[in-house]
Amino acid sequence: MGMIARRKFNHITAGLLSKFLTRYNDIDGYWALGVMYTETRASGSRVEIDTLHGVAQPDLPACTSVAQAWVPNLREALGRHGIAPDALTAVTLSLEFGLAPMPKLPSYPSDHKYGADFRASLRLQSRDGRVFVRQDRGYCTPHEEFRGTRSTRRAG
Repeated sequence: MGMIARRKFNHITAGLLSKFLTRYNDIDGYWALGVMYTETRASGSRVEIDTLHGVAQPDLPACTSVAQAWVPNLREALGRHGIAPDALTAVTLSLEFGLAPMPKLPSYPSDHKYGADFRASLRLQSRDGRVFVRQDRGYCTPHEEFRGTRSTRRAG
């Protein structure tokens, strides 16, 4: 197999990170990021998820559950581009919760977003040594402090 186009890996990285950060990424109806934020507070509010092998550090129940649930998502994204999982040597999603607030634009109302800042970074490494990284920031609150309602969408 020849070298896989950079644009394909960039597209996969962007799509997976975007999908991971949506509210549709849930654990028992609660936003997965909020549940992981709660779970990781005692261990530094950070988690590394290996979506190639389905493991998480720290090895906590929600983090591990998310890691295992995202293995098929990675395989599906790769498959849509005709890429086998063995074309990658590492796929790591890093999350840091409770960061210092991002600077706000003067035109944004101060209550525009809810929760503490977080940073997410997805890093793919191809078998030929190339590295593809996508980062994003957002707002997240621990799920026990969430004031909304639980999703009634069926898991499946």
